Amino acid sequence: MSAVSERVPERAGNRRLAWAVLAAAVVEIVAPLVTINGPGSSPGGGSGPDLLITPVGWAFSIWGVIYTLAVVQAIAVLVHGERAVSRRLQIDLLVLYLGGTLWIALAGLDSSLATAAALLVMFVAAFDAVMTASREMIQPRRLAALTRAAVGLYAGWVTAAFFLNISTALVDAGAFEPDELSWQIGVLLVAGVTLWAVLIRSGGILAYAAAGVWAMVGIAVTGQDDETTPVVVVALVAAVVLVLTTLAVRPSRSGPRTS
Repeated sequence: MSAVSERVPERAGNRRLAWAVLAAAVVEIVAPLVTINGPGSSPGGGSGPDLLITPVGWAFSIWGVIYTLAVVQAIAVLVHGERAVSRRLQIDLLVLYLGGTLWIALAGLDSSLATAAALLVMFVAAFDAVMTASREMIQPRRLAALTRAAVGLYAGWVTAAFFLNISTALVDAGAFEPDELSWQIGVLLVAGVTLWAVLIRSGGILAYAAAGVWAMVGIAVTGQDDETTPVVVVALVAAVVLVLTTLAVRPSRSGPRTS
């Protein structure tokens, strides 16, 4: 009797958490429409000075896919049962989506340091989410595929957005100039290595690689428009490395990671 009574509150708590994740995913979509200074942008959406490593404008359309997958995945968890994914993953997603909403609110204050701090929270949550999703035995398989697609795409793009926002904060703080190439190449290299390392650790989640490649291609297009050859070369090399790494890692993956 006591065991049953213990499981009921836990199940109710998990159900509430699943609903909270869905609500956060919806609020994140609506938030740009109700900011104080008018329609806002998405995390990493190019607030602040344009840098040489800012992806071309159309690349940010990926947020439409990210937001859609987030809502669909949250609904799917409720449909399949609150225990379909772990509580840890649900908390990661809740923090990630609320962090996205916070970023949008802070963007209206024109504080690149504040938005970079919000992106840091999102980056940490996204990293843990993608690692957790790569290890879990999620059933049914279609929910597992949907969850890894939603988490992977979000995490991959947030990884790239985090480094862009850090760069913007450095420029606003007067540490660097927005038209200086050398330090931005360094940031781009660090971003590429980070994407590659997380891709390896997550067992080659396809959506994570896709977001990283999309970001690098967007940066390469900006570099081409600005006639900045080193940016184009580094971004394209990073994109190719991510593709080759995914092809190398995924065939050896027989299932979710266990370590």
